[in-house]
Amino acid sequence: MGKNKKNYLYNISYQLFALFVPLITTPYISRTLSVEGIGTYSYTYSMMRYFWLLMALGTATYGTRLIGVCYKSKKDRSENFWGLFILKFILFMIFGFCYIIYSLCFANSKIIALIQGIYLIGVLLDITWFFQGMEDFGKVAFKNFIVKVLNVIFIFIFIKNEDDLIFYILGLAVFQLIGNASMWLSLKKYLIKVNIRDVKPFKHLNESIQLFLPSIATQIFSVLDKSMIGWITKDNLENGYYEQALKIVEMALVLVTTLGTVMIPSISRAFSERERKKVKTYIDRSVKFTLFLSLPMMFGLVGISDKFVPIFFGEEYYPSAIILKILSILFVFMGLNSVFGTQYLISINKQNTLTKMMLIGGFINIIGNFIFIYFFGAAGAAIGTVLGEFATVLIEIIYLEKTNQYSLKNSKINFIKYLISSLIMFIFLIFFSKYIKNIIELLLCIGVASFIYLIFTILLKDEFIIDELKNIKQKLVEKCYLK
Repeated sequence: MGKNKKNYLYNISYQLFALFVPLITTPYISRTLSVEGIGTYSYTYSMMRYFWLLMALGTATYGTRLIGVCYKSKKDRSENFWGLFILKFILFMIFGFCYIIYSLCFANSKIIALIQGIYLIGVLLDITWFFQGMEDFGKVAFKNFIVKVLNVIFIFIFIKNEDDLIFYILGLAVFQLIGNASMWLSLKKYLIKVNIRDVKPFKHLNESIQLFLPSIATQIFSVLDKSMIGWITKDNLENGYYEQALKIVEMALVLVTTLGTVMIPSISRAFSERERKKVKTYIDRSVKFTLFLSLPMMFGLVGISDKFVPIFFGEEYYPSAIILKILSILFVFMGLNSVFGTQYLISINKQNTLTKMMLIGGFINIIGNFIFIYFFGAAGAAIGTVLGEFATVLIEIIYLEKTNQYSLKNSKINFIKYLISSLIMFIFLIFFSKYIKNIIELLLCIGVASFIYLIFTILLKDEFIIDELKNIKQKLVEKCYLK
């Protein structure tokens, strides 16, 4: 697990930085562009994402797994890289053209829609999947770090009022494109020249399509929500409330789901080498880690939402607080879905099974949206999302239990300890949050609550956390000794 921990630390270091950046930019952008401006961005971005999905066609997850399996052979990985990239280029030509037609003929905000299309060029050039398959997460984290820094500088220099919405969207898209293009500079040492006849792009099509279907189902939980809010309520304000609440949840979710991307190559390799015991060990530790993080995050967000939203976004975003409370449940459901779906089922080539599960969850989400958005607006979309994600995870758990591949009973004791610790932390937040008046006090309260949670997990003698702390202590002692 040493290499996996190192890669997770690379990823989590960037993700922590990515969490810190919005603490600076989001309050500024929320007040500068207003709720309606944020809503316009949210809706146009969601429409572009459909073409993004069709163009990507599941190649990112498939590519990570593919390179992870053949990473020892420079010839195989070179042929597979170019084959998959050429397939992406063909898809880009098809769906890029379709998006231009949509933008010019059907989009309400044609200029903004065309600018959002820059993301599609970035998708074509995105080869993050290759470095993830090679388990070189350092380069990915560094690239993302640079892009974030440039974005922050751009926002504070050029975004001054509501009229700068177009420049804001342009900046986000262009810097994402530059970041993806920069990854190509590091490719040379990993690849060799291959015969064009050995590059077969369409051999990757079938499995990419199989992984595309879970991707579609996943996006139903986020992108379609925003589109349906726009279609049903016809109110950019509702999309603005939902966008900001979802942004916070998605930022925090990376702490829980990052491990899924890191583990795909290792689990795929262990499975291909028939090391089933090692696969189960990976999944067992991932479930415990996910529960350890997701439960306090859920209770913590519920406890501080009423104070967090007006302080962070501004008073006009107060309706986002109830949305945030509902969406916080996703920390647990999406965290477990990342383990059972992304880490396990995809890694062992059971993507067709996962597709069926996620499509059922997606269907429930859509039905929930139609019912609840009509009555509750953006909060209704949050309810639909939670119901869909819950259905997906429940089906995954039932399937794994019935096929004797994994049982949640392995983590039952851990779950109880994390739940008790989270509830104690929640009581602290409820009592002290009413005294919070500014961002400093809010951050201090979150820090103390996190410390309380960790202390109680240790007092309850959770073996998973105690083992991890012992490992950290041992490594620190070893480093000091070597010095």
